[in-house]
Amino acid sequence: MGKKTVAAVNKNKEKRQARKLEQRRIADGMSVVNSANKLQDLATHCKELLVYSNLDLEVDMYIQRVTELDKNVLKWAIDLTERNMKSLYETCAWGWNRDRKVEEMTEDHAWYLIAKKKNGSPLAFSHFRFDMDFGEPVLYW
Repeated sequence: MGKKTVAAVNKNKEKRQARKLEQRRIADGMSVVNSANKLQDLATHCKELLVYSNLDLEVDMYIQRVTELDKNVLKWAIDLTERNMKSLYETCAWGWNRDRKVEEMTEDHAWYLIAKKKNGSPLAFSHFRFDMDFGEPVLYW
């Protein structure tokens, strides 16, 4: 084999540097996601936002990891998701797969924002988690 040209050596060096930078960027993103997933109590960061009141409605909200969520509330959230979303999923390429949706909604890193009426009955929810997507830290909400 012949000698590598200076240009070829420099190009390989640039590729290695770019690869290292990309690996560092992904590692930094994973560090952010891992830190977020280690949080025990998100509510302390937004307590003032967890109460809503107008003339007709008073709502209390709370945030819990799925592993701490009351099983009846989780069942309600899964049933509500199916009632509200199944027909939309059926119209797209993903299709509806209840088992897969339940698995997603009960993943250990899943969090829930639950809105409830003053009498304690659930009113609405949002499911979210901290994750990586295409090498970027994201909040799936």
